[in-house]
Amino acid sequence: FSFVGNCEIDLEIKRYFCRAGVKSIQIHGTMRVILEPLIGDMPLIGALSLFFLRKPLLEINWTGLTNLLDVPGLNGLSDTIILDIISNYLVLPNRITVPLVSEVQIAQLRFPIPKGVLRIHFIEAQDLEGKDTYLKGIVKGKSDPYGIIRVGNQIFQSKVIKENLNPKWNEVYEALVYEHPGQELEIELFDEDPDKDDFLGSLMIDLIEVEKERLLDEWFTLDEVSKGKLHLKLEWLTLMPTAENLDKVLTSIRADKDQANDGLSSALLILYLDSARNLPVSYILMDTLLS
Repeated sequence: FSFVGNCEIDLEIKRYFCRAGVKSIQIHGTMRVILEPLIGDMPLIGALSLFFLRKPLLEINWTGLTNLLDVPGLNGLSDTIILDIISNYLVLPNRITVPLVSEVQIAQLRFPIPKGVLRIHFIEAQDLEGKDTYLKGIVKGKSDPYGIIRVGNQIFQSKVIKENLNPKWNEVYEALVYEHPGQELEIELFDEDPDKDDFLGSLMIDLIEVEKERLLDEWFTLDEVSKGKLHLKLEWLTLMPTAENLDKVLTSIRADKDQANDGLSSALLILYLDSARNLPVSYILMDTLLS
């Protein structure tokens, strides 16, 4: 999905004597559209679902934004914030589902059961770039590396290892995988700095390969940088409808109990919050609106 276009969006807040607007928008991303279930009558398709496989790229050309950011409550406005809002609606596991017939089970389409669970052992890195410098750049120092791991809209951040170009994290994360092929494991490494963190490399792994191998334990060369490698152990876990293998799973988890801060999962609980009724009225909010 790629959209590049001019637009005319104007905003004026008279109380603060400021105006702002948007004169162009660019958005690029991989969107998946699913037409299901197929039915025997017109319109032949019961519902339409659409979502981005990963967070799209967004660029907004603002006008008058400096004045707008002086307004209380809007000083956190940025492309990143807007992109996060889009992610909350349209990046996996979030999706928009539009029923085309009344009989379709919309909850099963909007909240499908995950295809599997990806267990990510974020182990160590080697030979990273030294981004910290001294004496105005004459002396090269080390880095304070950490990683950001993404699977769809699920984001994990590792701890920071101070002054080390060969850091060892030994952390474990678990992410639900809803769509494949198409979904990827995305990893970016950064050097923590007081002002802006420096980029240390990235990595993308197709989850189809992980599912096929079931277990990958490898050193991966980092992309977009001149040097650096990352050691990962990736496990693909399949969801089982019965508890017949639970004892075996629990035994394996006990052996690895020190690897994850929150513990490793042995089962998945799926809870659908459908609707609510007879909620108490928020009188405080009403007083605020009426005052």
